[in-house]
Amino acid sequence: MGLTDLPGELLELILCSGVLSAADIGRVSCTCRRLWETCQARGKVWRERFRRRWPSLLKYYSQTDNVNWLKEYKARHNAGLETRRIVASFSKRFFSEHVPCDGFSDIETLGCPGHFFEDELMSILNMEGRKCLTWKYYAKKILYFLRQQNILKNLKAYLEQPGDQLSFLEGAVLIDQYCNPLSDICLTSVQAQVDDITDKVRKVLRTKNPRHPSLAPKAGEVLIVSDVEFQRQVLDAMNCVLYEQLKYKGNEMDYYNSLNSFIHQVLIRRTGIPISLSVLYLTIARQLGVRLEPVNFPSHFLLRWCQGKEGSTDIFDYVYIDAFGKGKQLTVKECEYLIGHHVTEEFYGVVTSKEVLQRMVGNLLNLGKRFWTSCSMSKRWIHPSMGQ
Repeated sequence: MGLTDLPGELLELILCSGVLSAADIGRVSCTCRRLWETCQARGKVWRERFRRRWPSLLKYYSQTDNVNWLKEYKARHNAGLETRRIVASFSKRFFSEHVPCDGFSDIETLGCPGHFFEDELMSILNMEGRKCLTWKYYAKKILYFLRQQNILKNLKAYLEQPGDQLSFLEGAVLIDQYCNPLSDICLTSVQAQVDDITDKVRKVLRTKNPRHPSLAPKAGEVLIVSDVEFQRQVLDAMNCVLYEQLKYKGNEMDYYNSLNSFIHQVLIRRTGIPISLSVLYLTIARQLGVRLEPVNFPSHFLLRWCQGKEGSTDIFDYVYIDAFGKGKQLTVKECEYLIGHHVTEEFYGVVTSKEVLQRMVGNLLNLGKRFWTSCSMSKRWIHPSMGQ
């Protein structure tokens, strides 16, 4: 029995094995009509070859798409060759400034999909050993630039939306992505973690009040709990889950660590600063139907919970929630005790999602200034005999 006499499924299994290279499959397909049909461009053989070579790229394709896998394989292969050529051609003159003005012009005009180019850059970064350190250096610089450019486009589109439609969590994720472009951070993953916490809150809530309206949200409907007592039950359940079960807390020991400002790190480390914990707290509360609002309080970001008429301008109609302080509920006077001095009424007012983002960015900029100031101060105290 010859190779072409084998059943189609067995023949495909042989050709899909890791023993044959792409060049081997190309040669096999040229031998006869039977093998040419088995190795057709849109078939299983080339799809498997693509998957084995670049497994991380399959997420960009749908199972229902009629993909020309041979064409995609060639495009990705050529993109890899072009990427390596560009990385090898870079020199230090491109990085004399923070962002080069013309160093990436040849990259931005490439004809291949952007994820092909990024995938090749990641493969360069993941090379083993100390070889190609120069390539790794430039590949990292290029990848930073490309991803931050894409994130800036997403951030611009986000800010162009109407203010009442902006998600605080999405804004926090965009800032996180921009500051950590090489990390695998996506809104879907972060939202899934927040949803998991929300489900835990519902379980606690169910033990307290099985008929609570937050337990049965209708699909596609924005959940709103109007009764103050029902809202209080939600907040109590949230405090139980976040601070007692999951042990979230304000990072008092290492307050100025930049990780406290990144929402994905807050979820991993379960600690943060007032504004990052407030974004998490507010997001969970709103998913459960309780509308909390952000308050740009000086030195300590807070949330407010309305106890009077909705939309009231009287600051005494609100209870102020300190997410950094384990969800403690404060009066106006207690807010002032928190920071140690009196403030005017304007600081108790609600702020927009854009203003929340501005404060988060401002915090990160201040952390950068603090770091460089401490570095320069430490250099001043180094004795000349000790070097630098």
